[in-house]
Amino acid sequence: MYVDLLIVAIVAAGLMVGNELTVAAFLHPTLRQTQDSLHAPLRRSFATLFGRVMPFWYAAVFLLTAGAAWTGPPHSSLAGELLLASSILWLLAIVFSLISPAPLNKRIAQWQLEKLPANWRDEAARWDRMHAARMFLLLAALICLVAGGVIRS
Repeated sequence: MYVDLLIVAIVAAGLMVGNELTVAAFLHPTLRQTQDSLHAPLRRSFATLFGRVMPFWYAAVFLLTAGAAWTGPPHSSLAGELLLASSILWLLAIVFSLISPAPLNKRIAQWQLEKLPANWRDEAARWDRMHAARMFLLLAALICLVAGGVIRS
């Protein structure tokens, strides 16, 4: 059961980190290069979509990772410590998201395109900076998860 759970956790976490990296490294930098008439509606659309999907995905990856840490190697082993660290990092990413990027994402999703806030580009850039910080947590969590799964205790 542990191996199956670990595989599902790694796949789900890897897909999430890949998605979040794509947003940070390709999607939003490309949007910043576009005209306001294209940038703002796309930013709002992505904020709406990801605002609906990501809370469930984050929770699922955390639960899968915590399950792998709970059913896997003893926490006194290096593999067990890495799996536990991965779970803690996922939890920190969720808490950070709830405090910083998520409320801002909600505001972006509610933009009225006919009358954008005067600081809409500043809000978008602020979200991008917070997302980049979160990416470090997510990448570290994924590395710990994979390393914990492949290291022999």
